[in-house]
Amino acid sequence: MDNKTISESIKKVNTGDFGSICFEKVEGNTLVDFDGNEYLDFSSGYGVTNAGWHREKVIEGIKSQIDKLSYSTLAYPTLPALQLSELLLKLMPVGFSKCARAIGGADANEIIFKSSIAFNGKKKVLSLDRGYHGGTKSAVSISSGKFNLPRFPSLIDYVHAPTPFCHHCPLGKKKESCNIDCALMIDEILKKDEEIGLFIMEPVIGSGGAIVPPIEYYSIVQDICKHHKVTFALDEVITGFGRIGAMTAMEKFGIVPDAVSFAKGLSGGMIPIAVALLNQDLAESLEKYQDVTSTFAWSPLACAAAIANIEVLIEENLPSEANEKGEYIVSKIKSICRKYIPESIGDIRGAGFLIGIELKKSGSDEIDFELTEKLYNKLIKNGLMVSTSWLMDVIIMMPPLNISYSDIHKGLNIFEDCLKEV
Repeated sequence: MDNKTISESIKKVNTGDFGSICFEKVEGNTLVDFDGNEYLDFSSGYGVTNAGWHREKVIEGIKSQIDKLSYSTLAYPTLPALQLSELLLKLMPVGFSKCARAIGGADANEIIFKSSIAFNGKKKVLSLDRGYHGGTKSAVSISSGKFNLPRFPSLIDYVHAPTPFCHHCPLGKKKESCNIDCALMIDEILKKDEEIGLFIMEPVIGSGGAIVPPIEYYSIVQDICKHHKVTFALDEVITGFGRIGAMTAMEKFGIVPDAVSFAKGLSGGMIPIAVALLNQDLAESLEKYQDVTSTFAWSPLACAAAIANIEVLIEENLPSEANEKGEYIVSKIKSICRKYIPESIGDIRGAGFLIGIELKKSGSDEIDFELTEKLYNKLIKNGLMVSTSWLMDVIIMMPPLNISYSDIHKGLNIFEDCLKEV
């Protein structure tokens, strides 16, 4: 098998042109394709393999569980599920009472939608206009209208609020003199539309461009939602489990929502698993109905993988590593860009290991899509696996949290060589 042969079959399994690279294996944090080409991982499978690839403790946890019980009917609990619930609730702020089982991020968000509707009866959702919340019917509907996503009639209706994006302020404000008016707009929207029952946001907007809201934003919108008796939910599918320099964004930014979703880094990609954590009111409202979770949600194997993965993150203090190394990468990227394209630096930003590189046209504030795409393709071709935003306007770096400084320097050297060439 080689990449050429694979490229002829790839459209039979994917719903679009994702290129002809097909990976055969991983060695350390380096992916290897069927032609033997190596790609240093600065993407983590789009923010999934937070603790690193093929961690031995996680593999052993799965092996140990598979000899006991690999699957069980959803009608009955399993010991790994009970243990994972206890572990997750210990990691969360006070106030959460239930772990609702899910298999992926969109699935977990759908549970939040259902629980909020069950609680307050309101079927309209407020979300951010650069947000992404998954590919299921309702989740994709409330995601950004700027992205080329399929939209279908859904149980819920939605309204979009401006994304708190200081570098490209949607309200035309300057950060130095801003009143965090983007947060105050949430109040205005909720005043005008009493049918809105839920506000959901990514605490750091991932697919929309690695956008970090101003720190004051979170507490303001949290208080506004409380005032209007609107459910406040966080989509931590991409930020959770160490990605942004803390185990959760709730911990990093001091937020206490009514509900939160996790997926991706929960099991590090070993076995699909996700969760919606709910406060007492939402949990009790959802319990009025029969459980509608997915058939494969929270299998004993998935729970064993998640428990071992979380233990690795904690034991090796990997969230702290992401903070320190993320700041280092950002400073080096800025230095490299100042050296070669000083007139084309848009914004280089991030939180922990969720880093965005935005390039602009020389002498303008306009995003240089052509340069961004050229650099992205060059990086992949030269063996540095990075990601991009949905709009292809930001190159996104999300290395595994256990990446060594040696690999970081290797990746930065590839970045510098590619930037010189484009």
